[in-house]
Amino acid sequence: MTDKDKRYKYAFRAIKSSQLWRALEKFKKHYLDTKNPDFLVIPYILTCAAYLESKLNDSFHDTEKQYGNDFSYAMMSLSLPNKLKVLVPVLTNGKFVINKEHFVYQRLISLIRVRNTIAHAKSELKEITANEDEVVNEPIMNSGIHKIPKHFLNDTNDITLGASKTFTPLEYHEALDKFKKWFFLRYPDKLSEVPMLIERSKIPQWEEQTRTFVKYMD
Repeated sequence: MTDKDKRYKYAFRAIKSSQLWRALEKFKKHYLDTKNPDFLVIPYILTCAAYLESKLNDSFHDTEKQYGNDFSYAMMSLSLPNKLKVLVPVLTNGKFVINKEHFVYQRLISLIRVRNTIAHAKSELKEITANEDEVVNEPIMNSGIHKIPKHFLNDTNDITLGASKTFTPLEYHEALDKFKKWFFLRYPDKLSEVPMLIERSKIPQWEEQTRTFVKYMD
């Protein structure tokens, strides 16, 4: 067998978060350009959530060299909210924690909740009160005409499943953009300058008064 005939094994790491970010940029353009963007809300938000998890997984994968495979895979197996919470302590060797009151964190946690609601959508029973001015006559299949609160009709016509009631896809996208710049495009020694961090030593904690217990025998 000549050198030309030899087959060599190659490997490369496909960075899925980069592809998802390009998809988000396209979603943003279409969302802004279309007159009725409601049909884009669900796929846009789900892609936002997919990017967040992919980027967090990338970051935890990078810890493999420092902490080993077990640690890296343990971090990647956490739930998405917990991945978000532990990212800062991991990146800063425990010196900082994430500020849960910061608007970026609030949006990202909301994004995770909305993602879960959409991905695990379940039918639900709703009860409301309505007066005569708030109901309309509507045909119900195999049942005839019935009085229906207008609010119910609005809900059934909402193709977004209420996904943008708290924040719009653009606001989630903005939060991801800041998160990306602050934590993944910044040198590690500059992380302390991120406004989304709290120095752990400044957080009030219980003080340990004693480390030794002595057993007295009669």
